[in-house]
Amino acid sequence: MARYNIENENVEIQLERLFKVEPELLYQAWTDQRFLKQWFMTSERTNKTIQVDANQNGTYKIVDVRKGKENIVQGSFITLTPYEYIVMTIGMPELSDSEDTIEVEIFEREPGITQMVFTYNAVVPRERRFTTLEYKQKKKEYHDSTAHGFEMLFDKLQIALEDFEAEM
Repeated sequence: MARYNIENENVEIQLERLFKVEPELLYQAWTDQRFLKQWFMTSERTNKTIQVDANQNGTYKIVDVRKGKENIVQGSFITLTPYEYIVMTIGMPELSDSEDTIEVEIFEREPGITQMVFTYNAVVPRERRFTTLEYKQKKKEYHDSTAHGFEMLFDKLQIALEDFEAEM
């Protein structure tokens, strides 16, 4: 279930999802550029370039082109515990200098069923012109639209995993 905090500038989104794959494959979907190119902030159709160094303190950069506009998504891998845990940053330099944090916990529920707990933490700066109520509304809108966006990404992830399983 997604939640958000109105007490400070942080917005935390936590989503959980089950996948009918082994933990190794789900981990690979977060760290292998062939997988990432299919679902993470891009698609094979719109991806211009993708570079992934999935090592501790390694980086990634995705250049996606939609309607003639280049979108850059980049970040680094802070913690990589194979098949169990990932902490990474994510940023879009043309929109902001700041980076947000993503945590992915991977648990095998039973053979062939893996649970993913996804946590996204972002800072939504408070602008002076907003009243407290307006700021709370802005944070709620940011939370809800971002959670919806990640849910759509995870739908694409599910399809990428199913396609991979079908090819095996």
